[in-house]
Amino acid sequence: MAEQDKKERILNAAMKIFAFKGYQYATVAEIAQEAGVSKGLVHVYFASKLDILLEVIIFFIESVNALVVQKIARCSTPVERLHAVFNGLMELMSQNNKNLYWGHILKEVLPDAEKMKDAKLEKKYVRIIEGARQMQQTLDDFISDGQRQGLIDASLKPQVIRQIIGGSSLMLYQGLVLESHGRRVMGYDEEDARAGLTALIDKFVIKKP
Repeated sequence: MAEQDKKERILNAAMKIFAFKGYQYATVAEIAQEAGVSKGLVHVYFASKLDILLEVIIFFIESVNALVVQKIARCSTPVERLHAVFNGLMELMSQNNKNLYWGHILKEVLPDAEKMKDAKLEKKYVRIIEGARQMQQTLDDFISDGQRQGLIDASLKPQVIRQIIGGSSLMLYQGLVLESHGRRVMGYDEEDARAGLTALIDKFVIKKP
C-alpha cells in the first residue's frame, strides 16, 4: 500500500470514529482498528490524536475554499454566489457517508493555540484559523456586496446572516448523518435539506416589485 494511501485510510477512519464517538472519547487504537493498520503505524504519520483531528479539519476547510472558487466562477450576482457556495457545500458534505461525518466533526472545540506545545501542531492550528477566516470573509463579502446593491436585506450584519445560514446548514446535515446511520428518524432527506437551505437564503433576498 502506498504511503499516501495509508495516511488517507487513517484519516478516513478517524472521520468515522470522531463522528460517532466524539473526539474526547475516541482512541488512537480504535482509529487504527477501523483503518486496518497497527497503532504504531498511526503514530508514524501522526504525533497524537489531536494531530489527526487537526489534519482532518485542514482537509475539509481547504476543500471548501477550493470549492468556493470553482462554484462562483460562473455567478454574476452576490445572491447567485451565496446560493452556489452553500449548494456546493451541501454537495461536498453529501457525496458519500464519509463526508456526512463532517457535520459531527466540525462541532469539536479545538484547544487554544497557547496550549499546543508542539510547533508542528501550532502551525496546523494556524492553518485552520486562517482557512476558516478566509471562508467567513468570502461569505461576508458576498453578503455585503448584495446589501450594497439592494439585493440582500441590510437590516442585519453580514456576519449574522452568514452564521444563520451556515449554522442551519450544519444542523441539517447533522440530522442526515443520524438518519443515514439509523440513530434517529429526522423525517427529511438530502433533497429536503437542500430545498430548506435554499428557502432560508431566499428569506434574506429582497424581492423586486
